[in-house]
Amino acid sequence: MYAFNDEFSRAAQAAFDAQLASFASICDWHRDTALASLAAMTAASNEFLAIQHPQDLLQMATDQGRHAIDRAQAFGREATDVALNKPLFR
Repeated sequence: MYAFNDEFSRAAQAAFDAQLASFASICDWHRDTALASLAAMTAASNEFLAIQHPQDLLQMATDQGRHAIDRAQAFGREATDVALNKPLFR
């Protein structure tokens, strides 16, 4: 009976370690995504401060919208990859 408990304990510990590693990778991914968003916002605000003509404002708004859509699509792809490849709490 002790061997069963020992094996179960090792299996439970292995499962817990795998889930903890998965959780850590998701946290790292969220941190990296937040830092990338902050960098993009900083670049956009610097670009906004340099605008001198209304035409440039419209062009910047178009470019930023396009970049935002690209970032949202990339975020969705990465989230799908993380969800499908990382067994979190299963």
